Amino acid sequence: MANTSLITLPIELIHRILNNLDVYFINVSVRKVCKRLYLFVNFYNRYEFDLDLLSKSRLKIISRFIQPERITSLVLLNRSYALEKIKFFFSLFDINQLTQLRSITLGQFDQLKDAEFLQHLTISNLVSINIRSTSADNRNQLPFISKIMNQSSFLRMYLAESYYSISLIPWTNPCSIIYLTIKSCSLKEYDLLLQRLPYLRTFSTGEFIIDKLNQLNSSPSILKSYSQLMSLMIENGSLSMTDFELILSLTPSLTRLKLISYKSNLFSIANGSDWEYLIHNKLPNLKMFEFFFSYRLQKENEAEDLTLFLNQFRTLFWLKEKKWIVTCDYVLKQNVIYIYTTPVYTKDFEQQLQSIKKTSQPFPFILRFKFLSMNNEFHSTIHLIHGIDDVAEPRTIQHINLEKNGIGEDGTRYLAETITSIKTLIGLRLGKNQIGIRGVQYLSNALQQNMVIIIYFYYIQIIDLSL
Repeated sequence: MANTSLITLPIELIHRILNNLDVYFINVSVRKVCKRLYLFVNFYNRYEFDLDLLSKSRLKIISRFIQPERITSLVLLNRSYALEKIKFFFSLFDINQLTQLRSITLGQFDQLKDAEFLQHLTISNLVSINIRSTSADNRNQLPFISKIMNQSSFLRMYLAESYYSISLIPWTNPCSIIYLTIKSCSLKEYDLLLQRLPYLRTFSTGEFIIDKLNQLNSSPSILKSYSQLMSLMIENGSLSMTDFELILSLTPSLTRLKLISYKSNLFSIANGSDWEYLIHNKLPNLKMFEFFFSYRLQKENEAEDLTLFLNQFRTLFWLKEKKWIVTCDYVLKQNVIYIYTTPVYTKDFEQQLQSIKKTSQPFPFILRFKFLSMNNEFHSTIHLIHGIDDVAEPRTIQHINLEKNGIGEDGTRYLAETITSIKTLIGLRLGKNQIGIRGVQYLSNALQQNMVIIIYFYYIQIIDLSL
């Protein structure tokens, strides 16, 4: 096969590569490589300017190469030092010639006059706006938001990093938005959004708030539903199954649902049978269900109910009909349960694993249950966590310390199945786990081929002197 180099690629692919490069690097470095790349850069017209990343000196240099109409995205966060830089930018690039803007990211503007330039931007091609502001008072941006709401090209709005009140935003009727993400949302506000946004397809909120005291007065009618929404994401929620049923009954056309929740009672929210019933009756079109539920065990013996609880996710509905594979992690020593669909990657999960990595305990372990079959027993593995993307293979573990985890006879059986493949194991501590006579037998059978020389049961040390 003939050798292919960067400069032989078609211009469309080169421009896709440039989409991921800094505007300064493109014009100061890439365009100087050769005549062909010089030509490709001169034809490139999808520049993003992030003023946080560009000094005044660099802005001045690249202004010699780029015409304003080739800029399609602006990031104007207006941090404490940035207002002067924003003014400097517009001294170099004529605001009236920024005719191809498709995306803009705004920060906080403390004074109305600081945001006056927004009214002079050409927004006929604007597709998305992202507002990042820690202030509860964002009224200075409302005139600009009101202006773009009337544009038929406007499709995406990102408010996940701002404190906008849904009721204050000047929603047009009808509004063309198809994608909306916000920081928090109440049930009443959610109902309002579904009323005002007839083309909304994807909605994401960092937190869903249910006012228990005024729920009956503020909740929409149970007979009401909206057919436009296809994808819903709720993060960092602490909702009950009753709350979820009320929320999801509003949008029976959902095809994708993603939930992240932390509850004081895991079994009330992660009940596989309840979710099966809810999806069958409220979400008949659901194709993709992703969730991550976390719970810290209050008592050690709560882990004994885990097997019965997990069986609810090993039914025909979960494994055959929907093909949704559920995994449960029991973080030993910390007594934390994670239950989630796989694959999963959330910031919350990453933070939890980072906390395990930094723990002062010498042996942080995860007992992992994977449900891949309805006929076989659970498959479980124990992992020593080194980092998010660096999980040691079980067969390399030398010491296991699971004292005071209440794993019982069943947990000991899962452990025994795992350690049969750990040929490097030399130490095992299982004090105060109520493993019983059968548990001892499971371990005895599993350790026939191992080199374990120290085992602790109820603080009784057993040493195999034959070794």
